[in-house]
Amino acid sequence: MLAVPSILLAEDNPSDVFLVQEALRAAEVNCTLHVLTDGAQVVDFIDAMDADGDTLGLDLLLLDMHLPKRDGSEILQRLRCTKRLSGTPVVIMTGSDLRHDNEDDAALHYFSKPITLSAFMEIGIIVRDVLAGRAPSNRATGECKVAGIA
Repeated sequence: MLAVPSILLAEDNPSDVFLVQEALRAAEVNCTLHVLTDGAQVVDFIDAMDADGDTLGLDLLLLDMHLPKRDGSEILQRLRCTKRLSGTPVVIMTGSDLRHDNEDDAALHYFSKPITLSAFMEIGIIVRDVLAGRAPSNRATGECKVAGIA
């Protein structure tokens, strides 16, 4: 029996949390979704998972770059420095055209939060593709790009 993927959603906007949950449902992504609303909680969660050798780990991090207490850059740096979770794929969800400094990180994907519901629902398909080991395609909306790939 295959384990259900474990996804951490680091997002402080309740509307965006709801939209991500709906997008995952629409894309038929069966997962355990952990939702944390501030960066300090996310760092504590990552540290606890990394220290607990009995957990299966984290299959994906959906990361809002602008969180209270700790920002997305700090969280990403902490994740990449862990023993067990350093290779976890990350989809950075941002309202700006931000790109991370480490363009060589093949497990790093970007999703610009769009203004339309249909475009936001693309996050479910992106998550499904990442969990299946496929890099998200650069869809017609142009909202998601894999770091380091034109």
